[in-house]
Amino acid sequence: MQTTLVAGVDGGATKTVAVVGRLDGTLLGSARAPSSNYHNVGINRAAKSIRSAVLLACRRGGVPAKDLRTVVMGLAGMDSPKDFLVGRRVADLTRLGERRIVKHDSVIALYAATLGRPGIVVNAGTGSFAAGIGRDGRAIRAGGWGNIIDDEGSAYDVGKLAVRAALRALDGRERKTAITDLLMRRFKLRTLENMVHEIHERPMTVDEISELSKLVARVAVRGDRVAREILAHEGQVLAGLVSSIAGRLGMTRCNPDIYCTGGVFNAGATILNPFRRELRRSVPRFHLRHPRFEPSVGAFVLALKDEGVAVSGRVLRNIQASHVSVG
Repeated sequence: MQTTLVAGVDGGATKTVAVVGRLDGTLLGSARAPSSNYHNVGINRAAKSIRSAVLLACRRGGVPAKDLRTVVMGLAGMDSPKDFLVGRRVADLTRLGERRIVKHDSVIALYAATLGRPGIVVNAGTGSFAAGIGRDGRAIRAGGWGNIIDDEGSAYDVGKLAVRAALRALDGRERKTAITDLLMRRFKLRTLENMVHEIHERPMTVDEISELSKLVARVAVRGDRVAREILAHEGQVLAGLVSSIAGRLGMTRCNPDIYCTGGVFNAGATILNPFRRELRRSVPRFHLRHPRFEPSVGAFVLALKDEGVAVSGRVLRNIQASHVSVG
């Protein structure tokens, strides 16, 4: 007996995550694959990653991929009408399901956090963005314009500022920082000047620079002033993204739920305290909450919605109950 299946895909700059499930909300399988940001890996590799993740999720769930009907793909780098044209081409190349729907990755993160209810999500991962749903159901976003021209508050930006701070300390333009020693050990450098060679020779990828944000968080916890200043700056920038969403949606005075996602927030109080202080300047009261699910499940929720399924009651309970087993 054929069972209608839907899938949700989080196609990020670092990895691709897919979940597959039934219309009753039961998640059956999940899987990961490499990046599917076409800006970074190209159209064909992006499609291959998405297809691999979904097919593996189906195998793990013991269901045939031919039963897939709707597949929602939340893709990084969907920042312009042209990007969406390319994104739809990527989706079609996967040959998955009967309907293939492309969304900006902020939208699936938003639905993973709020299930479509009013609220704001701010992401500080490889890239950065904020997105919100107002009381009228309108969804908007801010930021996320890519690492070349934007993405302040992201792990990439933290990593870039870390290297800059170390090199400026070498020049005597800024105070010394423990970041220098960590960079020297991380890249096995004899002199810090060789860091420039490491960055430009291959060159270093966005993911590799983003990984350096973990070094900043490590020394910030130990009290390094430069590292703490970097994270304080990023916290203020992320608060500005949330403030812009709250203002545009008329939510500055209604105690909005705000969901923080992305690895940069793992730095804890060193970024969250500056984030809170800055946000209170424009949004006096708010509730910081953990997202209900990962973005791939947000894409799954949107696939159910496209099928006319309301994510509440039994359906929501099924997602919650099966989420742990496939996560």
